Amino acid sequence: MGSVLEKVQLVKDESARIGEYLKTLSPEAWATQSACDAWQVSDVVAHLTGAVDRFGPNIVRGLAGDGSAPEGMPPAGVGDMAARLRANAQVAIDFKESLGGEILAAYNDSRVRFDAVFAEVKEADKDKFCYHAAGTISIETYLNLRITELIVHEWDIRSSLEAAPEMSAESLPAIIDMFPVFVVGRLFDPGAKMAAAARFRFELTGSVPGSYDIVAGGGQMAIMESASDKRPDAIFGCDTQTFVLLVYGRLSLEKAMADGLIVVSGDTSLTANFGS
Repeated sequence: MGSVLEKVQLVKDESARIGEYLKTLSPEAWATQSACDAWQVSDVVAHLTGAVDRFGPNIVRGLAGDGSAPEGMPPAGVGDMAARLRANAQVAIDFKESLGGEILAAYNDSRVRFDAVFAEVKEADKDKFCYHAAGTISIETYLNLRITELIVHEWDIRSSLEAAPEMSAESLPAIIDMFPVFVVGRLFDPGAKMAAAARFRFELTGSVPGSYDIVAGGGQMAIMESASDKRPDAIFGCDTQTFVLLVYGRLSLEKAMADGLIVVSGDTSLTANFGS
């Protein structure tokens, strides 16, 4: 999806757009429970704000050719991912409390500083590696990750305040780009409970259509790839937003099927053990 420089601009545009949306929220809305179990809306915004100080220095060092772990941090990909995510939830809450009533101002300050970090990126930098606690990733993946965090967490906020929030169609391609290299297998493994491997094909519709396979099960880490002539065991039909929500655990397969958001054909028995 697009060049690295286009993604830099997309991060800037989406960050600013979300900032304008946040200005419209009432005090009651800020205190509303979000789609993230541990967070109110204000905590979600604090998480997005704090990402600048977590990610920015890693990107700056990566641009200079240093993708190693910062001083005091474990090597990339080492440690308990679930424990790290639990700790991050409390970090956002504590950071929110430290900001007092200045969360929106802090968000806008952080997005401007993050824009400045990415303003140094050139097209030739796309494959330079940077440190991330979950694993070493490229500059391009960091951009896709930031876009994903913005858009998924915006949905977390809007879904608690609106009946049918829509994810930004401009950003969905970048989210899909990131899934094979950072999310599927690491955060989403639908075959974790399956003794034998299976190929799940997702036929995505809507404003950002596509066809992708996730191969999972059999004790192997799940992988995602573009659909090919390899025969799938089961086919899932849904729109791209539903797929994103499924991957990020905002929507269960059981509920999506019951609500008609996902239609499954082929070996439907595989859905019984589908899930991380």
